[in-house]
Amino acid sequence: MLEIWQSFFGGRGYIPHGHCYLWQTPLVWLHVTSDSLIAIAYFSIPITLVYFIRKREDLPFDWIFAMFGAFIVACGITHIFEVWTLWYPTYWISGAMKAFTALVSLSTAVLLVNLIPQALALPSPAQLALANSQLEAEIFERKQVEKALQKAKEELEIRVEERTAQLKQQTLQLEQTLLELQQTQAKLIQSEKMSSLGQVVAGVAHEINNPINFIYGNLAPASEYFNNLWDAIDIYEQHYPNPIPIVKEKLQSLDLDFIQEDLPKIFYSMKAGADRIRDIVKSLRNFARLDEAEMKVADIHEGIDSTLMMLQNRLHPIADRPRIEIIKKYGDLVKVGCYPGQLNQVFLNILNNAIDAFEEDSESSLLGGGEVPASFIKISTKVLDGKWVEIVIFNNGPGMTEAVVEHIFDPFFTTKPVGKGTGLGLSIAYQIITEKHQGELQCISAMGRGTEFIIRIPISVER
Repeated sequence: MLEIWQSFFGGRGYIPHGHCYLWQTPLVWLHVTSDSLIAIAYFSIPITLVYFIRKREDLPFDWIFAMFGAFIVACGITHIFEVWTLWYPTYWISGAMKAFTALVSLSTAVLLVNLIPQALALPSPAQLALANSQLEAEIFERKQVEKALQKAKEELEIRVEERTAQLKQQTLQLEQTLLELQQTQAKLIQSEKMSSLGQVVAGVAHEINNPINFIYGNLAPASEYFNNLWDAIDIYEQHYPNPIPIVKEKLQSLDLDFIQEDLPKIFYSMKAGADRIRDIVKSLRNFARLDEAEMKVADIHEGIDSTLMMLQNRLHPIADRPRIEIIKKYGDLVKVGCYPGQLNQVFLNILNNAIDAFEEDSESSLLGGGEVPASFIKISTKVLDGKWVEIVIFNNGPGMTEAVVEHIFDPFFTTKPVGKGTGLGLSIAYQIITEKHQGELQCISAMGRGTEFIIRIPISVER
């Protein structure tokens, strides 16, 4: 019983007509206390009446006492409902109880006028006890129903939360799987592109190498033949200083002195051009190792130089942008066990991004009416602790914000316009260095201070 009343007065803080009491707690409790005391007083009167009826069983018209008792009990119940409805808005029950009280009180008042002389004989309060027990049973039943509903609601909420959590977890797994599939697809596409590029470059290098070797190999004999012919001409001039007119005329038209002076220069230029083409072919062959999957011992400097050779056309001045100067500060490196083709891909991605940054900065400067700043890329290498090779690639471009640097190696993250960048170059470079070579790749940048990429790979990678 104590728990029922505690639950009743707890009521979850709900006061349906609290505005009638101006939401003042002292005023509410004043009415609660007053109504409760009145109800108690009303319920105590029927007890006295019951005692009186039992002592006077011979009194006639005892039903009038029951009506009087019912009236008093009903009045008490209405006061209880005054308290009840402060917390629970059961106004229909409260109104019905008041209507019942009005009916009983009216009937009792009418009958009491005629039965005042016989009012000492009151009926048994059994009906009042029954009504009270029914009301308590109804209250108990309602509370049981409320508890069952609350329990069902809590169980349903728990099940909904569990299901929601499961769906959320499944959604996250699907998103992660989709992202991995996208990354894998992008890597495959990028790898296929680089492999195709390597094959094309290797093919071009091979096709160029054969004719240039033919030219280069014939330069020495051609030069020798020229010298022999010139010696023969000298001997002829010594023994036949006065040739026939037609020969003399032809010799004058050939201007042999100029040919003797200019032809060695032509041979020298041809040899220099052939040497240059052979260097380019060598760089192309070195760069063509992009599709090699096996680890090899390679010269890092050759990889950097071949990559720069591939980017020569982008380093030249274009429009209003000056030439991008390349500053090399190579240290004394040993050959490194690595995947040379993939390292070339890392160098290519970093250098391409630097050139893109220069071009964007040049466009911004021209639109703003300013001068295009001088651009340079500084590449330095050295050995660290005899175990690591460090390659630092610095450009004096516009730099990046801290927020951009934090995501620079994230897949599909790019600051370039749509259609110009995929956001995969640096992500793939990071994986090549950290996963394939068990090394480190860092980016240090600030707005207006350029960007620096630091690559560290072990001299010998444990496979």
